[in-house]
Amino acid sequence: MTDETTPWPTDAQYAFGDLVQKKGRSSWRGKIVGWYRTDITALGYAIESIYEPGSVQIYPESAIEALLSEKPA
Repeated sequence: MTDETTPWPTDAQYAFGDLVQKKGRSSWRGKIVGWYRTDITALGYAIESIYEPGSVQIYPESAIEALLSEKPA
């Protein structure tokens, strides 16, 4: 678990608060609110939805990409 006092990983592609979206056919758009590591995930992120505040999904870094606009028109 991470919070504002936990140092951000130096190898992270994204920063706290960055807007990202899940790659592929399913969609999840939101802002990065934390990070994690496991035995099989070198680096992953907790992403809070921009559409359902408080709803969070976790994804490995390889499964997400930068979101160019916060909410599509």
